[in-house]
This record gives sequence, C-alpha cells and structure tokens, in this order.
Amino acid sequence: MDPFQQTLKLAFEAHNGGRQADAEALCRTLLQIKSDDPQLLFLLGMVLHKTNRDAEAADWLRRAVKLEPEAARNHSGLGCALRGLGDWPGAQQSYLRAGELDPKDSSHFYNLGIAEHNLNDLEHAVAAFQAAVALNPRDSMSWNNLGKVFRQLNRLDESLAAYDRALEISPDYELAQRGRAMSLLTSGRLAEGFREYVSRWSKVTPRKFTQPRWNGEPAPGKTIFINAEQGFGDAIQFVRLAPLVRERAAHVILECRPDLKSLFTYSKCADEVIAFGEPIPPFDMFTSIMSLPGALGVTLENIPNRVPYLDAPREESLPSTDPKNLKVGFVWAGSRTHSDDAWRSMTLETFAPILQTPGVTFYSLQIPVPERDQPLLRSLPSVVDLSPRLKDFQATASLVAQLDLVIAVDTSIVHLTGALAKPVWTLTQLDADWRWMLDRADTPWYPTMRLFRQAKRGDWPPLVARVAAGLHQLAATKR
Repeated sequence: MDPFQQTLKLAFEAHNGGRQADAEALCRTLLQIKSDDPQLLFLLGMVLHKTNRDAEAADWLRRAVKLEPEAARNHSGLGCALRGLGDWPGAQQSYLRAGELDPKDSSHFYNLGIAEHNLNDLEHAVAAFQAAVALNPRDSMSWNNLGKVFRQLNRLDESLAAYDRALEISPDYELAQRGRAMSLLTSGRLAEGFREYVSRWSKVTPRKFTQPRWNGEPAPGKTIFINAEQGFGDAIQFVRLAPLVRERAAHVILECRPDLKSLFTYSKCADEVIAFGEPIPPFDMFTSIMSLPGALGVTLENIPNRVPYLDAPREESLPSTDPKNLKVGFVWAGSRTHSDDAWRSMTLETFAPILQTPGVTFYSLQIPVPERDQPLLRSLPSVVDLSPRLKDFQATASLVAQLDLVIAVDTSIVHLTGALAKPVWTLTQLDADWRWMLDRADTPWYPTMRLFRQAKRGDWPPLVARVAAGLHQLAATKR
C-alpha cells in the first residue's frame, strides 16, 4: 500500500473511532499531496459534518460527487450535510440517488424517510421506512419512525403494529414506548394509553421526593401533593381530577404554574393551591397532574365531564358593543416553543376570513401577538385586542365568561373555555393531539366544544372557510 493510501486508511480509522480532529489533520495533509481523490474528499466532508461544519462539508462532498458520481456514499454523505443545513429538498434528492445506486443499503432509505417526513411528504416517508425495514427487519429506529408517520396519517392500527415491532427488537426503546402510548390514547384506549404514558419520564425528568408516590389507592388521613407538569392546557384539562383525589385522601395540595394560581384558587380546585417555585407545605404522598388519569383509572366511559369546573370573578368587563352582535373571542397561534407549533398554528392572514363575518364583534385573546401579525391585527376594524388585559388565566377567564363563543387553534384557551362551559370551536391539524382522538366533531372532555379538523395536513384555508361559513350562519340566526 502506497503512503497516501496508508495515511488515508489511518484517517478513516480516526474518523470511525470518533477522533475527528486527528482525522481532519490527516486529511488536510493528504490534500497537499492529492487534492482530487474522491475518497479523501468524502472523508473530509464527513469529518466536517461530524463537527457541525456542514456548509464546508457540503462543498467537499459536492466535489466528491462530481469526481465519483456513481458512488452511493458520496450522495449519502452530501445528504447528511444538506440535512445539517436544513436543506431538506436537497437532502431528499441526495438520499434518493444513494438508494438508486445502492438499493441494498437500508440506511439510505432510513435517511430518505427522515427527509421526506420533514418535507411533510408523509406517504413517501412511509414507503421509505418500509423499504428500510424490508432490507433490515431488525432496524428498530425505522420501525419507530414508521409508527410515528402512520400516527400522523391517522393510521393507528398500523402505527401500533410498527411500534410493537420496534419494541420487540428493542424493549427499552423510550421513543417507541412514548409513541405507542400516544397512538393508544388517540385510539381512545385510555386505560392502556395512560398506563404506558409513564414513558414520558424518559423525556422529562420527574420530580424527586422522599415521600412515596400515590398511585390511586385510598389514603385516609393523608395529605397528597399534586405537582405541576407540562403545559397550561394539560393542567386545565386534568385539574378536574383533583376533587377525585380529595375523595380518597384527607387533604390535597395542588401545584401549578404561577399564571394559573389565582384561577385554581378561586375555583377551589384543591384544599391548597401553590405556584411552582413556592415552598411546598408538608405532605405524605405525591403524584403529578398528568399521572392522575392513570392513577384514577380514567376511561372513555368514565371521563368526569361535568362543566363548568372552573370559575372566575367578573372583575373584568368587555368593551361595550352592538348588543345584536355575537361576541366571539379568537386565537390563531400557540406558543412557538411547542414541539408541534408549526402544524397547530397559523398566521393571522390565514385566519382573517373568519374575522370578516358580519354581525360579530371579535375579541383577540392572542397573547403574545406575533410580531408579523401586529400590523394586520391593528388594521381590522371589527376586532378588539384584549391582550393588554390578559394578565393571568383568572383575568382571561373573567373575559371569556362574557363571550358567546371562542374560536381558536389547539392551545390552552380552548381548554379554559371548555372548562368554563362556554361554547368553543377548536381548529385542529389533521393529526390532532391525542385528546381529540379521530373522526369526531365533539369530544367527551368538553361538552361545549366543537372540533373542526383539517382534511389535509397543513392545509388551513379550507378549514377556515368552513368555520367562517358556520359562524356566518350562527351570527345570522342571532340577528
């Protein structure tokens, strides 16, 4: 073996061993000897990719592709660099070409599935992951991703079957455990889903206390502490279960995020309500609010859905308007930090046809108002912006209680409105959150809620048109 090839072999060994700095130094030295060797260019590109320098990596890998266009690994490597740059169309094309050149390597199809999923091309993503598991039936990662994409297509039986295969291969695969729990819950198999929902602790570190965990058993004479967990909407949905805990214990302490404290205190949700970060009073046993459905054995048949279970003082009053008009609150976007916000939210421009309905005074409950939407919101004559008055959830509840209807995407406001027993129209993406299940216009969680579902993932305008038509009819009836 000549010295160039010997050094190149050492560079590959350093790269494969995780010693990227050594591999890069050897590659840079070899470039001085031979700058057009496609193996060297490929290796340098992959080293740069591994060290998060994807723009540089893509340049070297493009050179490798040009010199050796029939080598699948060059295309696959370029796909990885483009993926790192967020160029999903480019990554998709690179992985497609790699699969054409080397159709027996399952990794090309796994990567292709990832790219197509990120492009919202779910049907092709399914085909790619299916090709990957056909080539490598023991590939638990592809089975897990197949389960996820089937769930997003609302093909829940296939989703569960794919997750089962992933867990058969890798029983401790936490992503698959969590995904399977979501598919069970979406299917309405609540008892099984909540039982498996403990898998969420792999993603969020549970609070640690010296006291024992409460699992739903009778606890006469005991004080149970329910600690805060997850988002505002989750807390509002499941605080309905706190009184059931009180039936099995002597005293209940409920922890919540600070913005919920005054609302939960006024609504007498527990014997004591404290905000997260405040000193915790003495207690005997603990649980978390999202563990309550499992601990209490909640099923579709026994969901406690008597509303209202929240209330607020009428300290806030709506601005006076034409009494003949419907009073409708609205929210078009959720928190940008939510993992699924790109799919559950829309722009105000997309939502705006609803706001053109005659006979309606609209009240924006959006907080914060995205910067991109502020000029349009200010220009709408039929809209009253209530955001400066939404200091916390009690203030918001006080205003919502005076409305005829709230129309919103799937955020905490729909839970609040439903818990107050006010009419609410919830606009959901195709693969709606598990609690809305499938193929229903209603929900057993909130008797006053109506669900409007996308027909195609990410396609809001037809749904907005349906909502606008429904609101037009409702307003005409009132007038």
